[in-house]
Amino acid sequence: MRDLPRFDMHSVRPFFVPLALLFLLVSIGFPARNAAAQTAQRAAPRAEPDAYWIFLDGKPDAPRAEISERARERRARRGQPQAAEMDRNVSPTYLRALEEAGAEIRTESRWLNAVSARLTEETLFRLREMDFVREIRPVAQGKHRLPEPVSDAPPSPFSAKTGNDLYGPSRTQLELMNAIEPLERGINGKGVRIGFLDTPFGNFDHTAFDVLKIENRLLAVRNFTGRTDDNERHGMNVASTTVGYQEGALIGPAHGAEVLAAVTEYAPTETNREEDNLVAGLEWMESEGVDVVNISLGYSEFDRGQRSYAVSDMDGDTGITTIAADKAAALGVVVVVSAGNEGRCRSPQFCWYYVTTPADADSVITVGAVDARSNVASFSSRGPTADGRRKPDVAALGVFAYVGDRGNRFKYSNGTSFSAPLVTGVVAQVLQANPDLDPIAVRDILRQTAHQADKPDNVLGWGVVNAGEAVRMAESMAGGPVSAASGEVPAETALLGNYPNPFNPETTIRYTLEQAGRVRLAAYDLLGREIAILVDGQQAAGEHRIRFEAGTLPGGAYVYRLQTPDKVAAKTMLLVK
Repeated sequence: MRDLPRFDMHSVRPFFVPLALLFLLVSIGFPARNAAAQTAQRAAPRAEPDAYWIFLDGKPDAPRAEISERARERRARRGQPQAAEMDRNVSPTYLRALEEAGAEIRTESRWLNAVSARLTEETLFRLREMDFVREIRPVAQGKHRLPEPVSDAPPSPFSAKTGNDLYGPSRTQLELMNAIEPLERGINGKGVRIGFLDTPFGNFDHTAFDVLKIENRLLAVRNFTGRTDDNERHGMNVASTTVGYQEGALIGPAHGAEVLAAVTEYAPTETNREEDNLVAGLEWMESEGVDVVNISLGYSEFDRGQRSYAVSDMDGDTGITTIAADKAAALGVVVVVSAGNEGRCRSPQFCWYYVTTPADADSVITVGAVDARSNVASFSSRGPTADGRRKPDVAALGVFAYVGDRGNRFKYSNGTSFSAPLVTGVVAQVLQANPDLDPIAVRDILRQTAHQADKPDNVLGWGVVNAGEAVRMAESMAGGPVSAASGEVPAETALLGNYPNPFNPETTIRYTLEQAGRVRLAAYDLLGREIAILVDGQQAAGEHRIRFEAGTLPGGAYVYRLQTPDKVAAKTMLLVK
């Protein structure tokens, strides 16, 4: 419990959990590890089978998976063009051949056209000779590490706050990301389907989920682990921050959403099988029409005897859950992932420090953690990824986040496990405001409206999310300008920015006018030369959007400048060619 203020903890005792479940932390404190621990494991003959992913060529005689109509509609609205092969299961002919060769198949993935299986050395040799086997990859690579102790976070000094405050103690986490503003306009995730991949959810047996269940918005819960753990409630803690609703105690930013839940993690151990479970759970949720998925899990180092990752594997292409997360995004699912709780180590020379898989995926929204003053949490994992991309993308409260807990109680918890589901709730608000936004557009909106959008870094990315501004941007992209005639007169004249940014070949510049008047909007190169006049004349009060086409301009930075009788403002846009 270093570096964090305390409530009365009485006699909380530390207990052991596997390190790759660091997102399950509810307080932080890790010893450093010697760099020698990163020595790669040498291959040696084995009598016992080991786990591998087997990637296959083609899908002869493979049946089609059942894909819901809702999933098809989401794909058509937000997904990229996809080959029909993704909806066909793994070939049963290939499966039989693999099993006859001695493979003990654990998980099938239609997206990857692959299976996870346990193989002896003899079976591995046989499979490498099969012409339909494209690649065989160990489930992970690198080093092993013993689990490390963590301890519980300070409990709440009360079960629920009474009085006139609807939001209770959850007000802090909502206000920090300006989520109350859209909530009070009725933007609460209604009509959006959220999925949670996590540890057990305690059957959603908490009063904060009563409304969810009464309104039949808890659609399904599936356990992909084949095991039970009645003592684990991390899934419950996580989901409550997003969709919980108990007046005076905990209000989730998306408490009006529908919910799918998948148990993919067995907390007492950390095994490679849990990555397989996550892939299977993600494929199921996508087929059921989920719109946004929260993953408050991450993988780096596993229990002794399992295969672990190295930091160099966090390149956006290696981790099996990373690959699956990008596949989901390509099908129109917004994937939100905890950055991880590795940042306390301070030095990447001695411990992990960086984001883990699937937070390194290039199409997900990776979320770091801050305290109530928007200072980075000491434990929040840092970027960049191994291939040099900036991570995390955005941040939210992860220090003393207020969550639902067993026995209809509440508590304060720490970790990016809780900042991520808060952002998931904001994503649901954005999608309610504009259901046509694809995953990259949603991420761009969150980035551009975050508190340090002008100076992103590898600590908090683009900064703490601003739900109110993100929802307004989403709404403005869904329709035309909001004019004075509609009764929605902006409070001030402001240059809001452009979307997307960077762009190629076009972008949309947005601005508001407090009152009608003459407007001049022009674009310039960095030498100050005017390259385009976009607006020059009278305009009504309201919000306006102007499209800028790059045409034959070379790639680089450009400036656009808004001038009105009472204001002059300028911003930078980046053309990438």
